[in-house]
Amino acid sequence: MRNHLWSVVVVLVLTSCNLSGNQTTATPLPTLELDTPTSSFSTPTLIPIETLLAVALPTIRPTSTPGFSLASPIDQPVNCRYGPSVAYSVIGGLDLGRQAEIVGRNADSTWWYVKNPYDPSTFCWLSASVIDAVGNPDGLPVVDAPVAMVTKITVTVNPVSINVSCGSFPNYVTATAEIYTNGPTNVIWRWETSMSEAFERDPLLFLEGSFQVVQEYYKVISANDYWIQVHILSPNDTTGRAYFKITCVP
Repeated sequence: MRNHLWSVVVVLVLTSCNLSGNQTTATPLPTLELDTPTSSFSTPTLIPIETLLAVALPTIRPTSTPGFSLASPIDQPVNCRYGPSVAYSVIGGLDLGRQAEIVGRNADSTWWYVKNPYDPSTFCWLSASVIDAVGNPDGLPVVDAPVAMVTKITVTVNPVSINVSCGSFPNYVTATAEIYTNGPTNVIWRWETSMSEAFERDPLLFLEGSFQVVQEYYKVISANDYWIQVHILSPNDTTGRAYFKITCVP
């Protein structure tokens, strides 16, 4: 037993010597170093959020289109007149349930200047006392009252035809004219005839839009085709004419 143990020890010693003599030292591996990338681009600088919030932004001012100002009747249809007064003629109207666009006013905002509901290409006036207005009509421009005009002339002659003896001249016809205005005004006028005659007459004062009747007892001295007319000189230049015929037998 002792001899056997001794043999084992000898073998282990010899093996240890062989390993020491034949073992080669391992060459250590080189240490790998990663290349630091280079770039022509600079690394962006981070900006703190407080700095971003401090950057001045452009001020945006909201724009708005002013809303329409609208008129509607309070409880019944209303007249729309040529001017801001009941002295002016009615040229339109506003029915219940309808609206008119207000585009102006008179100086004390007692009348509104609106697009005529009967003809939106024209304008007329509504009394503020009989309508409801929405929007800001008091901020609209002041519109001057219009100058009243002569709007119509009708002329008739009686008789329109006469056949008389050629020895019965002079003879007479009656010319009648109705002169209409759309408001208070002073009308300057005269009669004119186909015989180049002109008869000046007194001016006609109109306190409101209405009509007045004028007559002329006209003398004719021969057979002929005639006309007679009313010529308005002011406030506007206009005429109304009628024709009549005079014949005669020897």
